[in-house]
Amino acid sequence: MVYLNPSQYKPCIALEDNFEIILKDYQNFLFDINKLNDLDSQDEGAYFWEKGHEKAYHNTDVYNYADSYETYQKAPDWYGVKSNGDTSIWDAVLLATKVKPDKTILPELRPSPVCKEFFNDTLNLLKVFSEVINIQIARLPPDGSLPKHRGFKELNRVHFGLVVPVGDIGLSVDGLKTKWEVGKCLVFNDGREHYIWNHTKMDRIILIMDLFGG
Repeated sequence: MVYLNPSQYKPCIALEDNFEIILKDYQNFLFDINKLNDLDSQDEGAYFWEKGHEKAYHNTDVYNYADSYETYQKAPDWYGVKSNGDTSIWDAVLLATKVKPDKTILPELRPSPVCKEFFNDTLNLLKVFSEVINIQIARLPPDGSLPKHRGFKELNRVHFGLVVPVGDIGLSVDGLKTKWEVGKCLVFNDGREHYIWNHTKMDRIILIMDLFGG
């Protein structure tokens, strides 16, 4: 089965049952970089970003990612991907992770400064679940897309829709296309080949959650 049943995962149930809480946290943030000026500059996400994208893109055999795109850092814990034309095609902020740079796994999620400032209610909902290892908030801008890639087969990845434009937009996992829905989870194994696109005039915003047990 390409797409897994969200009702089988307690963290997904918590997300769907508390959509308004999570949306309110996001609305306090809105990817507004000016709101980060007074935050702690500690970067929890550097190692997470480096290893995750090395795995997902540079090791793929289906797309020569490195020749067409490059990663960039916009702020602490805020990373993205841009084309050679210097146009951002995707960006995300790490909210919390259990992974340390020495590859050890912490017993509890360690929140980033952005999370502490804007997403405390979201963190409180999810930190009780031991299987949650990473949480991000991700934006796919108008006409943005990410090419085919694979991540870690040990993880199941959850996409939770917060803002989803109407139109030509979607996710493909192992060739099976679908669309995000506001307030609903999509779950798939991160090791499967997947790609995303947004051919609309609005940002798509989702919460990304990684679960042990792929």
